[in-house]
Amino acid sequence: MAFTPIETQEQFDAAISERLKREKEAQAKRYEGWTSPEALQKLTDEHAKRIKELEDAAAATQQTLAEKDAEIAKGAKYRADLVKTRIALAAGLRMEYADRLRGETEEEWKEDAKVLAKDFAQAHYSAPIGNAEPTVTKEQELNVQWQKLADQLNPNS
Repeated sequence: MAFTPIETQEQFDAAISERLKREKEAQAKRYEGWTSPEALQKLTDEHAKRIKELEDAAAATQQTLAEKDAEIAKGAKYRADLVKTRIALAAGLRMEYADRLRGETEEEWKEDAKVLAKDFAQAHYSAPIGNAEPTVTKEQELNVQWQKLADQLNPNS
């Protein structure tokens, strides 16, 4: 077997065509079942789109939860204020003192109301028995003054 030099492109292509064919088959077999770059890019794009949708849904859910938490807190405050007012009135305090009750539980508010009641309880006054001075309205007082003035001006009457 003598060596013959390759002098043209066609001779070169013919000489290596079988080797290139075997290499392509080996590459295809080696990467069989793998994802192509185009398919991978498509999956990546779909994944990014889904992540964006889920992040938007999570943000909306967080907003809704924050609104609901605010409503719950507002309702809890109203209930607590109502209970504090009831406790203050039961302890003999005026309604204004209900906001001053301290503590976290109803029992703590009751104890605080007892302490405040010692110093700030409503005074229970009874109505006076009688008034020694007659009650005179401003109109009646003016009429008396006009009468005195008229008597001074007309002494004969």
